[in-house]
Amino acid sequence: MSRKASGSRLSGAHKLQPHWNDWQPRVDSVSSSQDGVKSTELGSAALYDVLPSSCPDQPAAPSDAYAAADAHHEEDGYEAAHGVCDTTFGWKSVGQELRPNDVTTDLTPFQHGNRALASKDMRKSQDRGMAHSEESRLANLLRRVSREDDRDRRLATLKQLKEFISHGESKVTLVKQLDTILSTLNDILNESSKLLWELRQDAAACLGLLCTVLSYEAERIFKWLFLKFTSGGRDEVKLLYLVAAQRALEAAGERKAFSHVMQLVMSNLQSILENVDTPELLCHSVKCILQVARCYPHVFSTNFRDTVDILVGWHIDHTQKHSLTQQVSGWLQSLEQFWVADLTFSTTLLGQFLEDMEAYAEDLNHVVSGDVLDEDIPPPSVSLPKLAALLRVFSTVVRSIGERFSPFRGPPITEVYVTDILNRVLACVTTAKQVQFSEPVLTAGNECVGVLLASVEPCGQLMEGVLTYGLDQLDCCRACGPDYNLAVLSLVTLIVDQINTKLPASFVEKLLAPDSQLLKLRFHREKEVMSAVHGVYQALLSLKNIPTLEAAYKMVLGEMACALSSLTVTLEPSGAPAPSGPCPNIQHPAFASLTLPPEKAQFTLIFDLSTLTTIGNTKNSLIGMWALSPTVFTLLSHNLMLVHSELAVYYPAIQYAVLYTLYSHCTRHDHFISSSLSSSPSLFDGAVISTVTTATKKHFSTLLSLLGGLLAKEHLYPEARRLLLTWAQEISVLMKKSDTYSPLFSLPSFNKFCRGLLANGEQYSCAHTQKLKGPMTCCSLDAFI
Repeated sequence: MSRKASGSRLSGAHKLQPHWNDWQPRVDSVSSSQDGVKSTELGSAALYDVLPSSCPDQPAAPSDAYAAADAHHEEDGYEAAHGVCDTTFGWKSVGQELRPNDVTTDLTPFQHGNRALASKDMRKSQDRGMAHSEESRLANLLRRVSREDDRDRRLATLKQLKEFISHGESKVTLVKQLDTILSTLNDILNESSKLLWELRQDAAACLGLLCTVLSYEAERIFKWLFLKFTSGGRDEVKLLYLVAAQRALEAAGERKAFSHVMQLVMSNLQSILENVDTPELLCHSVKCILQVARCYPHVFSTNFRDTVDILVGWHIDHTQKHSLTQQVSGWLQSLEQFWVADLTFSTTLLGQFLEDMEAYAEDLNHVVSGDVLDEDIPPPSVSLPKLAALLRVFSTVVRSIGERFSPFRGPPITEVYVTDILNRVLACVTTAKQVQFSEPVLTAGNECVGVLLASVEPCGQLMEGVLTYGLDQLDCCRACGPDYNLAVLSLVTLIVDQINTKLPASFVEKLLAPDSQLLKLRFHREKEVMSAVHGVYQALLSLKNIPTLEAAYKMVLGEMACALSSLTVTLEPSGAPAPSGPCPNIQHPAFASLTLPPEKAQFTLIFDLSTLTTIGNTKNSLIGMWALSPTVFTLLSHNLMLVHSELAVYYPAIQYAVLYTLYSHCTRHDHFISSSLSSSPSLFDGAVISTVTTATKKHFSTLLSLLGGLLAKEHLYPEARRLLLTWAQEISVLMKKSDTYSPLFSLPSFNKFCRGLLANGEQYSCAHTQKLKGPMTCCSLDAFI
């Protein structure tokens, strides 16, 4: 900035404060009785002129009085927050200057006619004292923050300096001493002691605050910052300059305070971004750029493509840490509005990535075919990491485009376009897998296929390719780690959700077959993997295609029957199950010859029961209550009755799992009380609704009999008894809630229900029931009284 420009800016600033150069004696009509006051003003002005502006902490020829005042100041301590004025140079505070005892005793009283003019002179004297007071206070803070030896005192002083800078009335002083402030803060930033890192960070924040407060001097400060960054040597110091710039941009926010210099700032940040070579500097420079993008999008838009080119370069550098790649991916995705606004550039970039992927796949294909490799063709050790990097950055750009990457939004993103690139990506990953098993390539490939699949509903040949790819990737889980397993399971879940009604039953049967890797992953040591497997089951049991859903349902029930059969073997004296086996109605041929170890069988049964809540807990689900055979209620209350007898003694956890699944299902449907009272269906009911009502009519009576029979048992798992008592109490409250439920009290099953409660009360005293921390029997009976 030119000196002329700086001066012109200051020439307007004087309007904000009294004239700091108005220290010369004036010739006016004030009476000679004010000479004492004038002499005080002239004495102050003379002293002010003597003080060198460049070194305010070294006054010329200080007098003894000044030294004494300085010593008194250091002894008492200096607290800027309390507004105490610096007296190092013998200056008095504003309050001291206006006290009556500071005026000479020989002054004659002011005449009435001169009061207005005298008051004006007094105000000017006060303003001059305040201006100089702020300058001396600032000089003292700068001296102390530079020369203080104690770290904590320096931090406290720097905090006072920040408070001084943020004070609205000190802007004129800040502008006048700007060079000194910048020099002092720069010295702190360049200190080498690692113990002072917190102090240096605070100094950077102080520098950013200074730029925000003096927004009309922002050009000068930003130029100084970027010049220091360019000429700086150590990266840690450069980092602090970027921190200062970031703090300034964040503090200004969307107030557009830097609009006049933002093009300059963006150009310098772009230049810095092009030359940084460490992740730390990259991170802070990008944070500054993203702040510009948020608050000044019109300025950043012209630099969008250049910024993307540099960030993509970092993204595809496979030698960088995975955490940095993820961070760069997040930065690119945060620029969604610019990706969408420049869709031509976005799709062109995707095309370039795809071409590069196919080039590396072609190089790998030479290895498969056994061709003699050209010297220019890189080996798989080079091609595979680069292919993985390209797949990752491709996924990032697709995510960056966001919802606009959809055929429903129109050209250039069409169904043909998405289908084409999905087929080409599948081909690249498949080729790479044939050459050499690379977990990074497969993980990145699955992620890429997933983001593309989310934008299109595959059908025909593409659907067959996607299903084959999904099963093939699932088979690879046996040789890969948790990250790959999670990526594959997420992809399989997405395939099921996207294809949904068009999903063939054969695919479901392969997924849930005894030799499927999906079933083995349920026993993974990582809970996240187990949870992801559960998510696949939930997706399968949420299908809207009834034949395909029924295929999945029967596979799950078949495995449950297999698990029960394996457990009953351990209870038979001969070690062999009954000829027909338990639960013959739910057996499946795929599991007929399979026997599971007891622990594995118990886990499998409980896991499968938990997946059935997907169907059973859907409110008013026609599929769960009617379409499947057997229904969820029938399965849990009749088909699995075996677990309520012999197995309940030896495997109580299984009994509890069955009861809790049934309880959850019944609670979701208000225990089927309403449907038990309905007469023949109304003529206005739909055919399906009428069928469902008829199918659930006897559920409540069955439920009462089941609860009554179980509560009367002597050997019952304590947790199961607690659940049954809670369940009985809920039913009791609901039955008494409405007079329309009165006929239910005459049901034979209700008598069995009450007998079970009474038997439970006879076997377990109230004190013992309280130990179970569940509702007591008498509580349930009181509901009927």
